[in-house]
Amino acid sequence: MKNKLIYLISVLFVAVACFSCSDDDDDNNDKDLIGTWNYTKKTSDIHFKFEYNGDEISFPEGLIPSGVIPEGIPGISETGINVAIIKMALPGIANKYMSLYFRGINFTSETEMEIFMTMNDQPATLKTTYTIQKDIIKVSTQSDGFKELLGTIPVKSIDLNYKIVNNELTVYLGTSYVKTLLAAVPLILSSAELPAEQQAMIKTFVETFSSNLKTFEFGAKLSK
Repeated sequence: MKNKLIYLISVLFVAVACFSCSDDDDDNNDKDLIGTWNYTKKTSDIHFKFEYNGDEISFPEGLIPSGVIPEGIPGISETGINVAIIKMALPGIANKYMSLYFRGINFTSETEMEIFMTMNDQPATLKTTYTIQKDIIKVSTQSDGFKELLGTIPVKSIDLNYKIVNNELTVYLGTSYVKTLLAAVPLILSSAELPAEQQAMIKTFVETFSSNLKTFEFGAKLSK
């Protein structure tokens, strides 16, 4: 179960994105996507922007079990984490785990794609289909591989915001879509086997986090 969660997170880092658009994105050409795009496993290839109202993201008491967070780390405790620490540390942490499990994407045609993974220390390929809507790649999650990863999570498709500049493909999770996902947390929690008190605590934290979130863009840069 732990490995499946890690695999899913590594896919979502590069396969989920926001619905927001920029002027540069209008120049995308569908045919430019065709081919294999590789993740070079460099921290500089992590796309990350984060702005939050306040200097700290606070946790409700009891949300983080005692002992989970090591003592003595500046800016991090069981009751909160400094925003500056997130900005500094998250790209490196994300690259560490993505390097272990994500290798790249191959657009084999104008409707079919493959996500290259490493599972159980062996190369693996997650095949699925996609469609293009302006700067959005709508990735189907109805393939057998995606269904196995997602389990009962009610996600029919994943929307990938993308842009191609100088033969570099950038895909990223954006603010609007993050807030959409956060709004779905209560529905996901309702099907989870968690005590009602813990569900209420998580719901309150998510609502507070979402209301204070100003900017969130997270993803990767891939090259041919």
